[in-house]
Amino acid sequence: MRSSEETGHRQRWHRRRWLNIGLILLILTVALFLRLRLIDTTGIWGDQSFTLNTAMRWVNGGDIPLASNKSSVGVMNPPMIEYLYAVALQLRADVLSVALLTLVAGLAALFFTGYATYRVFNWQAAVWATLLFAINPWSVLYSQLIWNQTMIPVFASLTLAALLLYFAVEQKGIYLVLVFVGAACLTQVHPGSVMQLLSIGLIMVVFWRRLRLRPLLIGIAAFVLIYVPFLLYEIGVGWTDVSATLSFAGQESITSRAAVLLSLDLLHAKGLSDSVAGLRLFDTLATLLFGLSLVYALVSGGRAFRRRHDEAKADRRTAAIFILLLWLIMPVLFYLRTSAYLQVYYVMGQWPAPFILMGLALAGAQQWLEGLSRGRLGRLASWAIVALPVVALLAWQVTVNLQVQDARLDPTGKGVQIRHVREVIDQAETLIAGRPECSFVVISDGHQVENSELSLLREFTSIDHLLLADGDLAVPLPAPCALYLDARPGSRASGWLAQMATPLPLADVGVHDETWRFYDLPAANRDEMLQTMDEAASPVTWTNGLALLHYTRGDLGPDTSLPLTLAWQVVDQPPAEHYHFGAYLLTHENQVVSQSDGPGFDSIQWRPGDTFITWFDIPGQSELPAGTYRIGLAMYTWPDVVRVDLAAGDNTAFLEQIEVQP
Repeated sequence: MRSSEETGHRQRWHRRRWLNIGLILLILTVALFLRLRLIDTTGIWGDQSFTLNTAMRWVNGGDIPLASNKSSVGVMNPPMIEYLYAVALQLRADVLSVALLTLVAGLAALFFTGYATYRVFNWQAAVWATLLFAINPWSVLYSQLIWNQTMIPVFASLTLAALLLYFAVEQKGIYLVLVFVGAACLTQVHPGSVMQLLSIGLIMVVFWRRLRLRPLLIGIAAFVLIYVPFLLYEIGVGWTDVSATLSFAGQESITSRAAVLLSLDLLHAKGLSDSVAGLRLFDTLATLLFGLSLVYALVSGGRAFRRRHDEAKADRRTAAIFILLLWLIMPVLFYLRTSAYLQVYYVMGQWPAPFILMGLALAGAQQWLEGLSRGRLGRLASWAIVALPVVALLAWQVTVNLQVQDARLDPTGKGVQIRHVREVIDQAETLIAGRPECSFVVISDGHQVENSELSLLREFTSIDHLLLADGDLAVPLPAPCALYLDARPGSRASGWLAQMATPLPLADVGVHDETWRFYDLPAANRDEMLQTMDEAASPVTWTNGLALLHYTRGDLGPDTSLPLTLAWQVVDQPPAEHYHFGAYLLTHENQVVSQSDGPGFDSIQWRPGDTFITWFDIPGQSELPAGTYRIGLAMYTWPDVVRVDLAAGDNTAFLEQIEVQP
C-alpha cells in the first residue's frame, strides 16, 4: 500500500502536469490567433514576387530551382526557400498558402522550443520560454510575412533543440541527424546565419566523447545532400558567388556594437511600432529580464558544475547552459566587425536561446521563492511576485502586435499586400477570360521582371502573354490587343493610358488610398496609333532586331530637362542579352553635353511584332552656349556595356539637330 503522503505527492504532480499542458495549449492558441489575424495584410515586394514566381514555375512544370533570389550583398541565395514554398503551392496555388506555411513554421518553432526546454530543464521553464517566444512582436511578424528570413526561427529552433536534446539529455542518433538537417536549412534560408555552424562545431569539440560515429556520418551526408542543388548551381556558374562572398568578406570592415543592439532589439517592439505608448518602459523591462537571465544562467551553470550529489542532473544543466550561451554569443562575435549594414534578421539565428534562458531564470526564481514561502497562500504570493511584471510585459506586447497589424489596414499606408495581390490575380483572370486573344500588361514598380513587385502574376495566372513595365520608364503595346493594369497611378504610363485606352472601372482594385485601374486597348486603337507613328519618320534599325519607329521631344533650354518619347518595334527576335538605352545631347563635334541612360522596357520580354514606348529626360544644363546641338541615341548590352551597331553602320543614331540662339 502506498502511503498517503506518496499518493498526495503523485496527485499534486499529476495536477501540475495537466495544468502545464493546459497552459502550453493556451499559449499555442494565443500564438495561433496572433499569427492568423490579418495575415493577408503583410507585404509583397520584389523579393517575394521573385521567390514566389520561381517556386510556382516549378510547380507549373518548370525546372527545379538550383538557386533563389539575389541577396542584399549581391550573391545568389541557395534554393531551400523555393522548395518550402513549392510544398505549400502544390497543395494550393495561392499566395496565401505560403503565408500559412510561414505561420505553421512559426508555431513549429514554439513546439521545438517548449519540448527541448521541458526535456532539458522542467515544465515551468518550458511554459515561460514558449510564452515569451509566442508573444514576442518580431516572432509574430516573422510568422506572418512571406520572406526568406522569416524561416530562420523554425530552423534555428530545430537545430538548437536537437543540440540540447543530444548533448544534454540523451545521445539518440536522430537528434544528431536533425542538428545537421536543421543547420543545412537554416544556412540556406539566410546564409548570414552561417556562424552557427561554428557554434555547432565548437559544441561537438567540447563534448566529443558523446558523439556517435554512425549518426554523425549520416548527419554530415544529409547536410551535403541538402546542399547538392546549390553546389550544382555554383559549379555551373564557375563558383562566382563563392568568389564574390570571399571578396566581400575581404572588404574593409568596422568594429561596431550593432550586433549587440540588434540582439536586444529582437526582444523589443522598437522598429515595429515606435509610437506605441510605454515603448521605452517595457522595452527596458525586456532588456532587464534578459540581463538577469544571463546572470542567472552563469551562476546556475557554475553551481551545477560544482555539484556532486546529482552528477547526471548537474551535467545536463551545465551542458545545456553552455550550448545556450554559445548559441547566443557566436552571432554577436561574428558580426562585431562587418562591412554589411546589419538588420535584425542577421542575428535572428540566436533564437530561441534568449527565450529559453529567460524561461529558465523565471522558473528558477519561482522555485526559490516557493522554497522560502509557507502554505498555498505563500506559494501563490511567490508566483505573483515573479509573474506579474512579466505578464504586464507580455500583455503590452500583445497590444503592440494588435496595433502593428491594425496599422497595415491604414488607408494612407504604403506597399502592396497579399490581399491586394490576390484581388488583382482574380480580376486579371476574369478579364482575360473574356479577351483571350489579348496580351496583359502590368504597369508597376521595377524595370526588370525579376524585381517587379507584381512579377508573380506571370506564374500565378493562366495568362499566356503577360508583360511588366515600370510606369515611369516604358509602356508596351503588344499585338494584336492588350488589357492593362495601372498599378502606378500618377506615372507617365498612367497618363498615357488615360488618354489612349478605355478604362474598365468595374474592375478597379483599391490599394490603400490608391485606385489601381484596368484598361482595354483594342486592336483598332493600337493599329491606328502605329499607322500615325509610321508616317512620322523612317525606322532606324539596330542589328539586334529593334527598330525606332518614331520620337517626339520637348523644348531645349537652360536648367530644364529635354524630354524624349521614343516608339520602338521588335522586328526580329533579339539575342538573349539585357539591353539598356542611352539618350544624349551632343555638340556639333559629338561631345556629350548631357545624357540619360536606362533600361526602358526589359529586353527579356521583347517579342517580334510587339511595340513599346520609352521615356527619357536628358538633364538640362545651367549654362548652354549658343550653337548647334544634336540628339543622339544608342543601345548597349548590360552590364558589360558593349554598344549595339546600327544596321546601316556606326552605333549612334542621330535624331535631330537643334539650334540654340544666344
